[in-house]
Amino acid sequence: MVKESTVTAIVLNYLPTAANYALAIAYIVVLTRYIPLAQYGYYNALFAIINSIGALIPIPGISGAIAREGAIKYARGGDAKPYFSAMILMSLIMAIVYGLVIALATPLYVSNGIPRWLFGTAYIYIATVFIQSIAGALGLYLWLVGRVASQGMGSTINMLVMRVFQVLLIIVMRNVYALAISVLLGSLAQLLYYVGIVKGLVDPLLGIDVIRRGVRGFLEFGFQSWILGYMGTLSFNLIMYLVYIYLGPGFTGIYGLAAAIANAVTALGPAVSTVMNSRLSQGLGVGIDVGRAFREYAIPSFIAASLLAQLIVLALPALPMMGIISGEYVKSIPYASVLLGYTPLAVIAGIYASYYWVIGRGWYALLANVVGLGLGVLAYVLLHFLGIYMAIVSNYLIYMLTLIAFWFSERWSVRSINVLVIGLSLILTIVSSCAVPIPDPPITWPLAQLISMAILLMALYLVKPLPKALINQVPGFARPLITPFIKTER
Repeated sequence: MVKESTVTAIVLNYLPTAANYALAIAYIVVLTRYIPLAQYGYYNALFAIINSIGALIPIPGISGAIAREGAIKYARGGDAKPYFSAMILMSLIMAIVYGLVIALATPLYVSNGIPRWLFGTAYIYIATVFIQSIAGALGLYLWLVGRVASQGMGSTINMLVMRVFQVLLIIVMRNVYALAISVLLGSLAQLLYYVGIVKGLVDPLLGIDVIRRGVRGFLEFGFQSWILGYMGTLSFNLIMYLVYIYLGPGFTGIYGLAAAIANAVTALGPAVSTVMNSRLSQGLGVGIDVGRAFREYAIPSFIAASLLAQLIVLALPALPMMGIISGEYVKSIPYASVLLGYTPLAVIAGIYASYYWVIGRGWYALLANVVGLGLGVLAYVLLHFLGIYMAIVSNYLIYMLTLIAFWFSERWSVRSINVLVIGLSLILTIVSSCAVPIPDPPITWPLAQLISMAILLMALYLVKPLPKALINQVPGFARPLITPFIKTER
């Protein structure tokens, strides 16, 4: 089997996000010019319902559990193909269930005031579900055997195709059907790439024995993986749905664009977790120190998320000036800025949950996520009359409370230099994010953002919190940039 470097794997698993936001400039330009804000709000509300329902279908959970077991066996010299067959079989079964649920949920869309002419986007998505289920199983097989870079390339192709067709179809169609069709085409491109690189599919029925032998473990780890993924999906879609219920489609469109901007940072968590989990799962098979390996991913990820969030906040007020965001969508700028402040918390919480799942402590990770999500959403329900900013505050609460629950297990010491640096980076990110909306035009911009970034970089230079192993996890051109912040051996 082909071996792929960690550097390439991390880059290619974050590249879909980078490509997404590089092409998003053109996408946002045409979106804000050709699709009415209310229509975009209804579309977001519809798919908040669909995705919340879909998260109840454990498609990635069971397949992820099979992949984890397969990675451990593969690291010990076992055959990966039976696990591949098992993942294909389970993905197809779950896709059939999900497709039927989307079709049968039409009365739910009606009762929530979604215009009937939008229902076709949901039916298009059924085809996407089937294609993506097979592509997901192929991607997990590549993950299982350590070809995480190839897995990331497939996701990158998906994103590139989707974004290009979004722009073209929006110009031609001028409605949200362009979004649904482009998602379908992106998934199809990803599937074709995976089929070519894996060199075909396998008979799903050959995986029955694997499922029969490990059904108890697959159900346990699969349920944990599924529900942990569901927590992340639910926190986004449930808040989106509640904004629609309390504030209407206009604010849903504004919040949807703000959340899409914040996702430029939060997507870093799944990108890192994908690579990390493959390495740790195989590491369990050969006996490496998974705790140390985890920290080599977690600390740099939090700091990178803080810096990335501050860079985006710095750029936000310039987007309307450059004509990238226009019309009523400009109202999303201050909300997006404040929302970006929570993103480092979401990144580290997601990475911790993935780590706990790999090492067999998924139930504790689930408890931490339930506490955070439950109390955060409850706060929004009780205080929704405070407006859209309360929806944003609930995101902060969800992930702060989740990390507090992790603290009870980890007992991070406030005297630890790493904890202090992480705390400083979080505070500076929040200060930078919340300074933009005060006032309009923002007289605090860009001075407040530049000062906060300078303070953080100075602290990183003095403390040097990054592990030496990080030097082998970034591309060569970036190594001189991070070397001043890496601990030196004595």
